[in-house]
Amino acid sequence: MNRRDKQKAETFTDIMRAAEELFMEQGYERTSMQQIADRSGVTKGALYHHFDSKDALLERMCADHYLVLEHAARPIVEDKTLSCFERIRRAIELSRGMGISTVSFVSEYLKTHQDGWNRGGGVMLKDRLRLYDKKFYAKMIGPLLSEARVRGECDFSAQGDVLAVFMHQLDRGVDEEINRAFSEYGKHEAEKRIVDIMKTHVFILSRMLSIKPDEVSQLISLEESMHLYGEVLKAKLSRTEERR
Repeated sequence: MNRRDKQKAETFTDIMRAAEELFMEQGYERTSMQQIADRSGVTKGALYHHFDSKDALLERMCADHYLVLEHAARPIVEDKTLSCFERIRRAIELSRGMGISTVSFVSEYLKTHQDGWNRGGGVMLKDRLRLYDKKFYAKMIGPLLSEARVRGECDFSAQGDVLAVFMHQLDRGVDEEINRAFSEYGKHEAEKRIVDIMKTHVFILSRMLSIKPDEVSQLISLEESMHLYGEVLKAKLSRTEERR
């Protein structure tokens, strides 16, 4: 790498670091390109040479987050000693876990800005991550579903990547309905609705994949998920009582 290329790479790194710091400190929506230029020590023109908009910066951060995720998931997906469904389960768990780990700016942003998740840049980030999550399912889960059909672990007529995208959409729908249960209902009704939502999730996946409900329960880590939802609901109710 010559001197000019090295300087360009260093400037790029400085810009990314400055943007991450500002997004963490004050949120995406309240951060301007001028602030990013000032923090990184470059002119606004130099900043626009690397990124033509703040949205392009956010896009790069999300892309980097999913490159880390794919790299981490690859050994799981390629481990032929495990059944296809076990590899799918572990890959999905890894995907969910990345959102609360410390592997990237995106992970840290998700943890720090949970309370403002549905405002401003939080909505933009969530929508962007959903697009990448969808690609992850198609790229990593799709081939495993096709392999599972060949190995006789399940039976379905759709292409693996198409079915993986449907699984992704179903998973996101489940998350949205559970979040709605958390926000709109008291403890007893929320618990009842969450159980109904998860039963429906298991039923639909069982029919989609032509496998038994208990196999679906293992695939989506149902027991662990229900425990997690219970802890989240308990924490939410505790915060509500404190505010009173």
